[in-house]
Amino acid sequence: MPLRVVVAGATGVVGRTLLPLLRERGHHVTALVRHAGRLDGTAPVDDVAVADLLDPAGLSRELRRAAPDVVIDQTSGFGKADQDEGLRRTAQLRERGAKHLVDAAVEVGARRIIGQSMTAAYRPHGHDVLDEESPLWTDAPGCWGSAVRALAAMEEALLTCPDIEGVALRYGALYGPNTHYAPGGAIHERVCGSELPLVYDGVGLTSFTHVDDAAGAVLEMLTNGEPGTYNVVDNEPAESTEWLPAYARMAGGPAPVSLTLDQAKAQLDWLTVHQLTEQRGATNFRLRETMGWRPTWPSWREGFANLFGLWAG
Repeated sequence: MPLRVVVAGATGVVGRTLLPLLRERGHHVTALVRHAGRLDGTAPVDDVAVADLLDPAGLSRELRRAAPDVVIDQTSGFGKADQDEGLRRTAQLRERGAKHLVDAAVEVGARRIIGQSMTAAYRPHGHDVLDEESPLWTDAPGCWGSAVRALAAMEEALLTCPDIEGVALRYGALYGPNTHYAPGGAIHERVCGSELPLVYDGVGLTSFTHVDDAAGAVLEMLTNGEPGTYNVVDNEPAESTEWLPAYARMAGGPAPVSLTLDQAKAQLDWLTVHQLTEQRGATNFRLRETMGWRPTWPSWREGFANLFGLWAG
C-alpha cells in the first residue's frame, strides 16, 4: 500500500540511497531539507519541504502540508565539519530537533517515525558483542559523552511518545559511496596518509553498516516490525587490527603503523583511541529474527572490496 513519506536528511548518505527505493515502491516522497537548493531537479522526490528541525513552527507548517503517514529522520550534523564540530551539531539535532520532529509528526497525524541512532554509543563492556538491551554510554567523557546523551534523549522522544510508533535504527560505522570510507572521505584520507595506526593489544571492535543496508532496513520498518530499537549492522564485528590493514590494502594505501597504547594516547585524540582499543561491536540478531532481515553486504570484507571496485560477486 503506497504511503506518504517525509524524509528528513534526504541529502545525507542514507537519505540519498533511500529516496529512489521509496519511489520504486510507489510511495509519495517528500524530501525535508533545510535549504531549498540542496536538492536539484533530478532528485527522485514528489515534493520538497524546506524547514529547520530547530524551528518547530516552520517544521509543523511543512509537515502539515506534506501530511505524512511515516516520517523518517536521517539527519546528521557532520557534513564537512571536523569531528568535534560534527559531534556538537549532531548532538543539537538529536536532542532538540528530534523532539520537534516527533511533536510535529504527532500533530499532523503520522502513525510512525523512524530515527537514526548508532551502535557506537554503547558503553564498552569487556569483550562482548552488544545487543539492544545494552546501555548507552551516557557518562562518556567530552564531546562524545554529550553526543551519546543527546542520542539517548532522541531515542526517548521516539520511543516513549504514546501517540506515534517510534523506531530507532542503530547503525554501525556507515560506509559506501559518499561516506568517510569512500575515496576522498575522511577515513580514506587518514588511512592513506598513515594517520590511523594499529595499537598493540587494542581490542576495539567495529560493526559496519553499508548505506544500502541502512536504507533497506528503513524500507522494512515502514510498515513492519514492532516499535523499539534495532541494531542495523553486518554479520561480522571486526577488530581494528583486522579491518584496518585490509582496508589499507584495498584502498592502495600504506600498511598502518603500529603504536603502543601510551604512544596512541599521546598522538591521537581520545575518541580515536577509544574506537581502536575498547569500542564494542553489535549483534543484528533482533532484526534478523523478528523481521527476517538480511544484510546485502553480510561482511565488511565484501563491502570494502566493492567500494574499491575489487568485488567480482
